Amino acid sequence: RQGVPPDKILVLMFNRSARTVFAERLHRSLQGSGLRSPAVRTFHSLGLRLVESFTARQHLPRYRLVTEEFQLERLAREAMKKYAAEADGEESWSSKEGIEGFLLFIGMVKADVAGPEEVFAACGFEEQLSCYIGAYKVFESQRNTARIRFYQDLIHEPVMAMQQQQKLADWVADHVDHIIVDEYQDINEVQQQLLVRIAGQRAQVMVVGDADQCIYEWRGAKPVYIVSRFARDFPRPTTYTLSYSFRYGHRLALAANHLIANNRLRDRKLCLAWSENPDTRITCLPEGEIHPVVGIITDWQKTNRGLDEAAVLVRIYAQSVPVELALLEHNIPYRLVGSEAVFSCTEIRALLGYLRLCQGSLQATEGQDAGFATVIAMLTNPHLWLKKDLLRNLAQEIFKKPGSAGALMKQYADEAGSPYLASRISDLADIWRKIRKKSPKTRAFTVLKTLIEETDLYAHFLYASRPPVAENKIKTCQSFVRFARNTGLSVNDFLDEIERLADKGTDKDFSGKQDSLLITSIHRAKGLEWPLVILPGLEEGAVPFRQEKGKQEFEDIEDERRLFYVGMTRAKEELCLLYPQDRRLEQRKKAGDSRSPVTTEKGACPASCFLYEANLDFSDCLGGRILAAESAKEKKKEKEPVQAVDLTIGKRYLKAVKTSVRLKRSRRKKKVKSES
Repeated sequence: RQGVPPDKILVLMFNRSARTVFAERLHRSLQGSGLRSPAVRTFHSLGLRLVESFTARQHLPRYRLVTEEFQLERLAREAMKKYAAEADGEESWSSKEGIEGFLLFIGMVKADVAGPEEVFAACGFEEQLSCYIGAYKVFESQRNTARIRFYQDLIHEPVMAMQQQQKLADWVADHVDHIIVDEYQDINEVQQQLLVRIAGQRAQVMVVGDADQCIYEWRGAKPVYIVSRFARDFPRPTTYTLSYSFRYGHRLALAANHLIANNRLRDRKLCLAWSENPDTRITCLPEGEIHPVVGIITDWQKTNRGLDEAAVLVRIYAQSVPVELALLEHNIPYRLVGSEAVFSCTEIRALLGYLRLCQGSLQATEGQDAGFATVIAMLTNPHLWLKKDLLRNLAQEIFKKPGSAGALMKQYADEAGSPYLASRISDLADIWRKIRKKSPKTRAFTVLKTLIEETDLYAHFLYASRPPVAENKIKTCQSFVRFARNTGLSVNDFLDEIERLADKGTDKDFSGKQDSLLITSIHRAKGLEWPLVILPGLEEGAVPFRQEKGKQEFEDIEDERRLFYVGMTRAKEELCLLYPQDRRLEQRKKAGDSRSPVTTEKGACPASCFLYEANLDFSDCLGGRILAAESAKEKKKEKEPVQAVDLTIGKRYLKAVKTSVRLKRSRRKKKVKSES
């Protein structure tokens, strides 16, 4: 309408689905206007066009584009194995977890313009993973030899070419008048460099995003880009604040604002609920022996609401284990997206294998392939650190003669790479013998507890895996052991119960129902919404994830806080927060005191610190009063003031929504030292 030709406007999105939705909406809005749609592209499609142009001009080699993920993983595995062979022959690097970590590192390097050494240092990888640097160089050498280009190279290669050849950068710049970028908080360094190069000195650049929803740090995204970096690369920008959410009500808006206000790397905006939004309820329930998810879903269905209108969102997939077990036990169909189902999980498969070893049914109860996989899981949880071929041979022999497992392991101890490992395998063999001799009438919980303590399983996870992976493994095992404890069943009866639940979980009539409850991660839920959202397992150490070793940096806590903020703001009608019993949290909630607990002593404050920060009771009460004030047709008698220790966010929110509710500050209770 202002006379700008469509071919002088470029709209950039971060993924294909977002691009498709935006392009369709834009096309509909322009129908009948006689105006053509401008180009709507993803960053990667723009990168592909540049790669093709640079290749045609012989500034980049002509490589074949490979989009299959398994091809990327295969080349990464080959690079790791080759580097390991050249370094010290350590094969554990090429394990599934080692490859996942290496793929993450490759992605971080490709998301930046720095070299692998600088990225490794900047991203805080553990020193024991320094092998990634050398393996990355092998990976790139093999990729170039194979003359292939992966999806993540489509932006990295042309940007690096422009960094090295100014004439290329000059050729790319100044072709459009306007650039619009959606979800800008998800941008990384290499994408920012591409944006700057395309804009040149000519284009006006508009970006839309929310620093509080920057949750893809592992892809290189950082809130600093929208908070301050944009103004550095595009000086003197004009900022427009889009304050209102059209998803949830005042109660949830207040809780979310209380939470995210604790972050420093952000602007000071408030997210406000539109007056016509649903009145989003916030339900807080402690997790006990009977998982509260069952009651929540049952009550939801009683109001004629479907399971497909609800979602369970988790920070780490270990939090889904008790939820899955409870749903299976009570015949509630669900689908898990993004992870293996509970009984396919390697750690749980291993624990069940040890119980079958105790029962004497390791060979009899499973088919050959499944039984072999179970023995492999047992031999790698904890890992024997035998070479892969030796490990597979041992697993086959144990599966054939499970009663001789201890003796067979002792024989293979001589093949270990060091006297320490030989001693370790011998000790594990003794533990296998001990479990084999236990009566299957022993409580399953007792056997599992003994196994974990004597093998030092959790310490093994922390040693052998990256901290986030180790934490997920530990909490997965803890959830399963807790389930065994709560049943109180013997090994025999517990395995019968597990078999019943596993059969139900693999029944297509159960798991394949259209009306089923979704369980997925908060990361996968970004941009989505449901009438009912359940956040389970909100315990300190899991939400936020805290590393066992070292002091957590405030940036890490801020990352975790943004993730929780995204999770809770997926709800439209009801948000259910599930957490362990925490007397201090209940006291703070009642007082409207949003201070995060000072002590980090294990068990002292079991509930997530984010539940403290959200000031849940005050947010719920004030949100209800604002709703009542907005809906009142005539002035009613003024109610008692809403009392709380922390009123700052409440006052700012009332001013922003132009509503009057009386507030009164409560005094913090002083600690009184009791003497016995």
